[in-house]
Parts: sequence; C-alpha cells; structure tokens
Amino acid sequence: MKTKLLFLSIIGFLGSSCSVDPVEEEANFIDVNLLMEEEGCAGPDNAKTISLSEANAIPSWDEVRKLYLSLLGPEVARDGTFDPSIWEIIEAFNDAENPVGEYTTTYNLNGSCKDSVELTIIIVSDPISVDPCEDFSAGNNYSKTISYSEALAIESWDEVRKLYLGLLELGISRDGDFDPSIWDLIYTFQDAENPLGDYTTTYTITDGECIASVELTITVIADQQQEPNCENINAGPDNIREMTVSEASAVPSWDEVRKLYLSLLAVGVPRDGSFDPAIWDLINAFNETNNPIGDYTTTYTITNAECTDSVELTIRVVPD
Repeated sequence: MKTKLLFLSIIGFLGSSCSVDPVEEEANFIDVNLLMEEEGCAGPDNAKTISLSEANAIPSWDEVRKLYLSLLGPEVARDGTFDPSIWEIIEAFNDAENPVGEYTTTYNLNGSCKDSVELTIIIVSDPISVDPCEDFSAGNNYSKTISYSEALAIESWDEVRKLYLGLLELGISRDGDFDPSIWDLIYTFQDAENPLGDYTTTYTITDGECIASVELTITVIADQQQEPNCENINAGPDNIREMTVSEASAVPSWDEVRKLYLSLLAVGVPRDGSFDPAIWDLINAFNETNNPIGDYTTTYTITNAECTDSVELTIRVVPD
C-alpha cells in the first residue's frame, strides 16, 4: 500500500515562510508539490482476472487462499489476515445468482510492520467457444436392397466393403472404420439359417478430436420371380369345320382324326400341343352316340417354358 511522505514537504513549507528570496520561494514551492509516494510493507494493491469455469474449478479453501496470496509481492509476509475472510469470499461466490464480478479482500499485516493491501479476484464470463467439430459429419444413414442371388454373387471381402462405401454421401472420407467389421457381416450372412434381412454396420470417421458416425445397411431380400415374356406364343384363332356324317365316318384312324383337327390350326402354330378332350375321347363320343350330328370341340394347348396358349378347334358333323 502506498504511504505519502509529507515530512520533507512540511519542512519546505516552514522554510518558505522564513525566506523572502524569490529563488528560494520557487524552490520551496516545488518541494511542496513533489509529494513522494512509497509502498508499504504489504506492497501495492493487486488484481487478477479468471474465468467463471476457472473459478468453479478451484477445489478447496486452501487453494482460494493461495490464489489471493499469489497477488502479494514476493517479499510480503504470508501470515496476515483477510477481511472479508476466505470463507466469506467463497460463500459470496457460491450464493451469488450471477457470480461474475469482483471479489476483494483487505490483507492486513499486524507484525513489526503494520500495513494493508487490497487484493481482488475478478471473475468474468467464459468466452463463447466455437465447436471445431460442429460441421464435421459422416452424412446421413443410408440403406440399399439387394436380392439373395446378388448377395451370393459378391465375390470378395473387398467387394463387400465397396458395396457399403458406395452408400456414403459424396465427400465423406473412405478410410473410416466399420463396426461390426466387414468380415463379421460376411460371416453373419454365410452362417445364417435364413440369410434374408438387414446387415447394418456403423461407419466412423475421425479428424483430430472430431468423430462422426453413420449407419449403413444392406437389406437382403428373396429373389423375385420374374413374369415370363409370353408375347411370342400364340395358338392362333379358334376354328371350326363342317363335314357330313358319312365323311366323318370315313375317317380311318386316330391319327387321321388328329390330323383333321391339326389342319384347323393357323399357319406357324406348333403341332406338338395337347388336346382336351383327347382325340380318343372325341372318337369314342362320335362312335357311341345314336345320333352323331353335332359339334365335337377340343381345346388345343401349346407350351413354351412357362408360357401357354390355347385355341378351340371344332368339327361340326351335319347330316348327309
């Protein structure tokens, strides 16, 4: 603490009152205004600024005391007293609705040198920090559906890895980590009793202290049965032919009856189809009736793989 030494000034003032010399008067005038200041044994007032988070982090009464003692000069005795006390300062801080502000105590020396000094801790708000990882992202979760046969056709670990990496958004680093790993996903698929379903992994990328993750999913579904292309199979139009009872009776054999019906097909229709009712059924129906006049119709069906088409063929028997 600074103490004004007025002793020399007082002597100067008394001297000036006894002298009439203008030069001495001027000198004495200067002596009066040169009031010198000198620090006491407690040193100068001092202050230190810390953030609110730093203040909250001080663990104990002793550490708060040490903080205030650190504001003293190196030669100042550390056995003085605080007013308000350290506990009172701590309680004021803890009880404050807004603890930001100044916490001042007077440090008193009461030994051979009696002096005091003001010590102040100034608490300020924490600076608003910008999160360096705020814009660091692994992108959005994504999934893709493939068929069971497509999954089986993937030939290697590297191709499975590329399949998952292909789900990432553009610009996302490709050197991240998979959890579960690619091998774990492959083993899960191969060992599954029913391998259909979701195969999800968490892909994580890092950059310094920044970490971001995204979920990538491959969904394996059953192979779809494709509808066959049957546009090119055609049994042609229905057809009918009239013949008399005597003409019908003159057809000599099963094979000739078959040829008779096949003759009703359009040009280009395969001749290896099936008849329903069969040719024998048509012959028996004609032979076993007392009146054979009428229509003898069969459905002729052709087949190509999973494609079929049919046509109705009719022999109409009329009286002679």
